[in-house]
Amino acid sequence: MAVDGGEADSSGSASDSGEAASFAEVAAAFDASALDLDYSKRDADASYDDASAVHIVLGGGSASVEGDGATVDGSTVTISTEGVYVVSGSLDDGQLAVEAPEDAKVQIVLAGATIHNEDGPAVYVKQADKCFITLADGTQNALTDGAEYVLEDGSDEPYATLFSRADLTLNGTGALTVTSAYRHAVCSKDDLVITGGTYVVNAVEDALRGRDCVKIADGDFTLIAGGDGIKSNKDTKATKGFVSIDGGTFVIEAGDDGIQAQTYLRIAGGDISIAAVDDALHSNLEGLLAGGALDIEAGDDAFHAETKLVIDDGTVNVKACYEGYEAEKLYINGGDTRIVASDDAVNAAAADLGDDDADEAADVSAEAPGFEGGALPDGMEAPEGAPDGMTPPDGVNGMDGEAPELPEGVETPDVMGGTPPSGAPQRNGEGANERELNGGAPDNVFAEGGAGDMGMGDENCLIQINGGYTVLDAQGDGVDSNGSVEITGGVLLVCGPTSNGDGAFDYDLTATVTGGTVLMVGSNGMAQNFTSGEQPFAFATVSGSAGQNVAVVDSDGTVVASFTAAKQFGMVLATSPAFVEGGTYSLVIGGTVTGANADGYTDSGTVEGGSTTEIAASTTASGGMGGLGAGGGGMPAGQGGDVQRGMRGGAGSGFGGGAAA
Repeated sequence: MAVDGGEADSSGSASDSGEAASFAEVAAAFDASALDLDYSKRDADASYDDASAVHIVLGGGSASVEGDGATVDGSTVTISTEGVYVVSGSLDDGQLAVEAPEDAKVQIVLAGATIHNEDGPAVYVKQADKCFITLADGTQNALTDGAEYVLEDGSDEPYATLFSRADLTLNGTGALTVTSAYRHAVCSKDDLVITGGTYVVNAVEDALRGRDCVKIADGDFTLIAGGDGIKSNKDTKATKGFVSIDGGTFVIEAGDDGIQAQTYLRIAGGDISIAAVDDALHSNLEGLLAGGALDIEAGDDAFHAETKLVIDDGTVNVKACYEGYEAEKLYINGGDTRIVASDDAVNAAAADLGDDDADEAADVSAEAPGFEGGALPDGMEAPEGAPDGMTPPDGVNGMDGEAPELPEGVETPDVMGGTPPSGAPQRNGEGANERELNGGAPDNVFAEGGAGDMGMGDENCLIQINGGYTVLDAQGDGVDSNGSVEITGGVLLVCGPTSNGDGAFDYDLTATVTGGTVLMVGSNGMAQNFTSGEQPFAFATVSGSAGQNVAVVDSDGTVVASFTAAKQFGMVLATSPAFVEGGTYSLVIGGTVTGANADGYTDSGTVEGGSTTEIAASTTASGGMGGLGAGGGGMPAGQGGDVQRGMRGGAGSGFGGGAAA
């Protein structure tokens, strides 16, 4: 199945013929178009013939079987042949096991079944080609386990309440509650496929886990996890280790990542709400958003993909996070995105493809981490049956950017002014004055000269915006690339930081614009302009307050672009398809804009009142604020008259001939 959207990957085809020696080899072979993202007909078909099925009736400490293919030994029921098995009743301390031939396909219909196993999985698929667990219409089913398993000598398995060594499919229209007191709740060592049903899952570690892949077509999910909400962790084959979601309704509370994939995280549909202590969405290679509606609160990144992240479609509302979208290469081609970040809103940083030791460690560790979460976000309640001593992480506190509480013993990043997560740039504290002195310029930035680059960038890092509607509110950098930025289309509205240590726009190499509408406001200290573009752009150092409208108006009095600033600001950067080379425009701060949406955005209408500054549009950066440059790159002058680190005093003028603010 071809992957939706995104730029073609030249890394070649993936081979599934053997195990890779390292994850770097997997990364080199990875090709998203080679992944099997489809569902079989039987995955989606929850029908069965009750009259011909084998009926298993659970009765407290034992069970009875009507038909052939299953046997009872005390409180253990074992299915040994291919067929359809309808299970009802309750088992107080026992197990439903599948130990069938390797080519057998077994369908288990849960029709009002409750199974508890104190020292192992409630359902254990030891051997089969594939096991289908169907939730009968209108039935409530439950699986629970104890806090300690009795394992065979030298074995670390099984480790989930519902554990399968074979491909596992969950379907139907009934309901299933899975409560894990030991480790994971639902786990397949092969594929985990879900095409329907209602699920309430509480897990000490991961809620839903498929080692080879997780594919979800539909269903209603409430997932409370001390670890990851949904996870696939196969790291030795380039066609495995992915999570693909095409639909469903999800409420995920996670003590680690909301959804984590080893190779590829694809979301093409669904209504997804995530509150996660770490990343809401995470892939160790690539990520794709091709549809769906997402509501996110994250202690770290909203969507992190190590090598490439593509946003093709969908609606994303990130209420709070440390960083928003992050990848080495980030492509925004469509969709509707809103991000509130306590650091950078969108960020391109070099990929780290080191082997992930956590993969095997998570499978072999017999110790489940403690989880001392906080209260759920407002309006969200934990389902009944959560393990004792475990509550979900706190929701993030909206605009404040506060992270949910971490599991016990894990230190949280101080996203508002202390130590960021490992590898994140330090924004405050020791060394902060080096950036904030006299406007915040680093040692190698000079106020005089045209646009340039810092000479320290990574050519592999890229943010490319080709379409979509994107609104960013960042305490750190709004758009931050350790390499380059390319804007060819779409609408980009950015409210950057109030501190001079960051900027609404930050890049290390080049920033070009050939199309689209961009309106950025932020602090003046680290502000950058585009380096060049086929479409004209304009920059001005002007100040405004939170809640004021910022509008660019043409000579006919028509608004070219506008939006409402969320914070005070000292600069404005704008570009629009309506701009012409050398054209003069009015920048109006604080007026009343007609025809604007809830963000204050419109590319038509009129503005009344406000203060006006004339700006000029050009396709080259000359004078005033240009791109950061090593040895003469156009960094703006700081406020004041100091000439430290090559900086020159005085507020910069409007760019390209525009009047000073």
